Parts: sequence; C-alpha cells; structure tokens
Amino acid sequence: AVYSISDTPHVMHLRFSNMINTKRVWRLGLLAVCFTWLALPAMKAQYQWLPMAGAPESWRLDDIFFLNPQEGWAINPSYSYLLPPQNGRVLHTQDGGQSWQVQVDTAATFIRSIGFADHLHGWYGNLGMIAQATDTNFMYQTTDGGQSWMPVTNLMGPRPKGVCGISVTSDSTIYGYGRFYGDPTMIKTTDLGASWQSQALDSLASGLVDGWFFGPDTGFVVGSSGQPHKALILSTVDGGASWQVRHQSLRDDETGWKVFFPSRLVGYVAIQSYLEELAPSPPSTTWISKTTDGGLTWTDKVVATNGYYKLEGIGFINDSVGWLGGDCCMPWNFKTTNGGDTWQVDWQFGVATPPYHIYGGYAINRFRKFGDTLMYASGNTIYRLDPVVSASVPQRESGSDVQIWPNPNRHGQLHIAVAGLQEDVVVELYDLQGRAVMDAQRVELAKGLVELPLLPVGLYVYRVRARGRILGHGKLMVEDL
Repeated sequence: AVYSISDTPHVMHLRFSNMINTKRVWRLGLLAVCFTWLALPAMKAQYQWLPMAGAPESWRLDDIFFLNPQEGWAINPSYSYLLPPQNGRVLHTQDGGQSWQVQVDTAATFIRSIGFADHLHGWYGNLGMIAQATDTNFMYQTTDGGQSWMPVTNLMGPRPKGVCGISVTSDSTIYGYGRFYGDPTMIKTTDLGASWQSQALDSLASGLVDGWFFGPDTGFVVGSSGQPHKALILSTVDGGASWQVRHQSLRDDETGWKVFFPSRLVGYVAIQSYLEELAPSPPSTTWISKTTDGGLTWTDKVVATNGYYKLEGIGFINDSVGWLGGDCCMPWNFKTTNGGDTWQVDWQFGVATPPYHIYGGYAINRFRKFGDTLMYASGNTIYRLDPVVSASVPQRESGSDVQIWPNPNRHGQLHIAVAGLQEDVVVELYDLQGRAVMDAQRVELAKGLVELPLLPVGLYVYRVRARGRILGHGKLMVEDL
C-alpha cells in the first residue's frame, strides 16, 4: 500500500482494509510477524565511544569535519604553553579515520576551525596571534582538497582578527565567526569563496565562537555580550542581514561555546565560564542552555554543582542522549540520557599516551553527527560513536573484564578481580560530580582488596586501570554501617 501525508485516517483505513481483504496470506504473515516480534526481548541502543585506530593524538584537536563517513579533516592549534609544544596541523583521512595524512604543519598558526563544501573546496580559521603563533591571516582556503592553502584576502568589509567557527550551509554559502575574546565579526561567502563579505557585530556581541545553520539563511551564532561577558545566542532568518538576541545569561564571565541541534526543534549550547581566571575559587554551578521550539526561546539548565568544569564541546545523537566535553586540563566529560535534565561522568574518552595524559584532561571540543547513528568527536584524539543494539537484559555495573563485590558496600573492604590479568591495577573512586573521594589505590590482584574510606551514603563511580588503559568502570553503592 502507498500512503500520502494528505490521506485522512479514514482513507488510510480503507486502503489498508482493501489490501488485507484481497491478500489473506499477507494478513496471516503479518500476524505471524507480530507474534514473533512480541516474543522477542526488548531491544535498545547502547552507545559506545571508541578512539579511532590510527587517529592523531594532540593536546587538543579543536575541530573535525567529515564530508561523508569516509573522508574528513581534523585540526589542532599551535601550542607553546604546554609541554612539549606542538605545531598547528591540518590532517586528512580518506578511509573513515583509520589513517591520517598531514596537510599543514606550522608553528605560526593557531588553527582553530575547519569546514569543506566539497572534496576540493575547504577553509580553516586562525585564532590569531597568541603565544608562539604569529600568523595574522584570519582564514585560509584550499581548492585542491587540502594539498595547498592560501590566505583569504578577497574580503569586503572589516577584517576579523580570527575565525573560531565555520559553518558550511550549502555547496556555495559558508559562514565564519570570531573571536571568542573580542572583535566579534561574521564573514560570509555565497560563491564558494570567490568573494567574501564581513559584518561587525560589536553592537550585539563582545565575542563570537560557534554557529549552526539549517540552510543558507536561517541559523544561530553563540558567544558573549557585554563586559563582563554573559553567554549570548543570536539568530538570523535572512542570511545575517539582521540578527535577533534570543538568549543572554544572567551570570558574569560566561560564553556560549558550542551549539548543537539534534533536530529542528531541539538544540543545546555549552556555556563556558572564565571565573577560574578571575576568582580565588571556581564557580559552584555549571550550565548549558536548551531550546525545544527551534531556538525561539532558551532555558539554562544545570549540569553539575559543587564543582568546576570548563565546558566546551556538546553533541547529541538524538533529542535526549548527548555528551559534554571540557578543555585540556579538566578531565571530566558528561553524558545525559534525558535531554540534559541530569548528567553523569562518562569515562569513554581519553587516551593515556604520554605526554597527553599528564594534565588528566580529554579536551572534547567538537562533536559532528551523521544521520541517526554515527557521530565523531575530537579531543586528545578522534573518537567514533556507533550504537550497539542489545537485548534489554540486566547488565553488570562493571566493565566486561572487571568484577567488584560486595556492591552495595558498607564502608568495608571492596574485593576486585580482573579476568585474565595478574598484575597490579589502580582503583579510583569518584562522586557523581566527578570529584575524587579516595586517593588512587594500587591493588595487588593476588589479594584484590581495596580499603574504602568512610564516605557519605550514596552512589559513587569507580574506575580500574592498568598500564594506562581503563579496564572497567561502574557504579558502587555505599550504604549505612
């Protein structure tokens, strides 16, 4: 049967009735399928992030862009204030991220953002002069797939000092925005880079970071407004000819950092705070902003309290399930399964390769999504998300190789065993806000005992690692004595 969205329910009922009356065999087959379906266990998707084999590692890969699941680009900035220093790089893959080739390698450019319109035409943005990065060109363009890059010079209007974000909205219309710490300027091309126009937005904003467009004309940019900065969300429906303030936070020293719409109506913005640089103690609450009406209105939602997290990347596989990332020196990444109402630490990110593990951070700054099942994330390496569909049966709280008991526990000894491993392991324990509540303990598996400290009753997260690899993690319930 063929249905049209203009069919009334009555018309659809008649068409379906006619079909099954004339094809009784089909009706019996349909009933058999229904009974078979009811007999199957409930199925659900469990999402797992894995570092991609052969992917580059860095203090932070600031951005990624995939034309399709096979071909993509990644960039990292030029860092001199982390040891060892690293050059700014553009990297290219043509095999789904299994191998990467360096296309740009320079100490002069703090490469910040990247986007491609097709296999040949692409752009990367430069944050501008910072630390060792002395390059004053705000953006570079390639017309040969990244084999060569030239500065963008064909600009009409005020010259931006840097480009933090790039949005490719069609095969010819591209936007760029910057910078997060001043000189708020938007640039735009409608002819695949043959010419560019710029627009100063300092009457509305004090900084610009990122954008999201649903087409060449309708979209959002995020950043900050005023002094001290407050997180800001702007929208346009006429390709940037005019802008409307959709949201502004009430808290000082904040910036809207990354914006992500898993669907046309539902969108999220990660809000970064700078108070750690201005106050003797960090802020006690971390926020995101959410819309459920396509960006007309936004509501700030709490991510965590009583702890500081410098939020940056944000991404959702659907309207409800999503992740938040932090900067290079904040080790926690968070996951929500209820549209941002609650968040918990997610341990799936992070590589332990020296020297990128020494600050403890995983630096997720960008999430990119393809369809309903595939996502990429860039941090200190590149991650790929694939859903693993499994029967809805009780799952162990521990990793596949780790067992702990008793759980719940009453402030006594915690037993631990790791399948196929005899060496020492390190056991860590955190509260649900990601704060360590126990000094990391080295455990001899021949004994397999962890002495738990006296903790408030509640739910905690444990992690077991060895040789720089996370062996397993899960939840531990602590009860009254």
